[in-house]
Amino acid sequence: MKKVSSLFIGLMLLISGSIFLSSCADDPIVPTINFMAESTGLDATKGFEVTITAEATNAVSWLWNYGDNKSDTISGNHIHYYAQAGTYTIVGEVTSSDGTKTTLSKSITVATPQDLLAGTAATNPNGKTWVLDKKYNTGKDGAGPIIAGLPITQPFLIDNVLDVMLGLGVEYDNEYTFKYDGKLTIANKNGISLGSQMYSYAVAQTGPAPGFGGGMGICGIAYTPKANGTYQFKAQSVNMDVVIEDPANLAGGYKEGKYTASNQLVITPTDYFGFLEITKEVFVKQITKDKLHVVFLMHGVAQVPTKPSTAVHITLIPK
Repeated sequence: MKKVSSLFIGLMLLISGSIFLSSCADDPIVPTINFMAESTGLDATKGFEVTITAEATNAVSWLWNYGDNKSDTISGNHIHYYAQAGTYTIVGEVTSSDGTKTTLSKSITVATPQDLLAGTAATNPNGKTWVLDKKYNTGKDGAGPIIAGLPITQPFLIDNVLDVMLGLGVEYDNEYTFKYDGKLTIANKNGISLGSQMYSYAVAQTGPAPGFGGGMGICGIAYTPKANGTYQFKAQSVNMDVVIEDPANLAGGYKEGKYTASNQLVITPTDYFGFLEITKEVFVKQITKDKLHVVFLMHGVAQVPTKPSTAVHITLIPK
């Protein structure tokens, strides 16, 4: 057998190595992407909220198409707002350093405000029950004037404000059950409902219940919720006569005016929701599956008792 020269073997190894290195250099850098999209709420000013949880490998750039003619290049976890409820296809695309792209698409059904409030026949056949939140929610619990934007000028700042400031902590037990078919059931466990002091005198004509005098215009009122209560929950135009108090000095004076809004989310109960008051409409600032930020319109100016004067911001949570 002839011996193969070491020069020939070395030359072959060099050629093989070059081919191998060239092959490796030509392999694409394939990125990966995975994401989950969840319909998580509705903000009255921003729209229908969808939370996207995303991760990727080998990605140097991202591109999102949300199915509503909007796109973004944000990377990773983020929130997108839709103008209306419905079913959308979200497409996520990532690109690696050599330009290789990978895409993933998923369908998302954006929940309606009604679904967030009451659930559906499948998810909440007995309705969804809400109670007042004992925790202070920054920027969502307080009071202010009834003007554009409904600002909070007097934040409550502390947990369990009903008990700490007003001695009405027992009223956190009150339950409000909304059903998908428009029914509303109220359970005021001790026969006392939260309400305004003006309502207790002008409408109930009983004054606050003994021991439930409260303060800041709020009290407890002996009340039996009406049977077969219903509600409506929708966005509507509002043109309401109100009393406008000075945000910097609520005790210093007032003027009569209008609160107008073109697309205000409103819960309108046949009986009441959360707060006994002459004005039954409750404005919704934000709703998610876990939080409900509402505004009760409280009457508090004796000279103009038929017009609301203070926006009381409260947060509710599912029971």
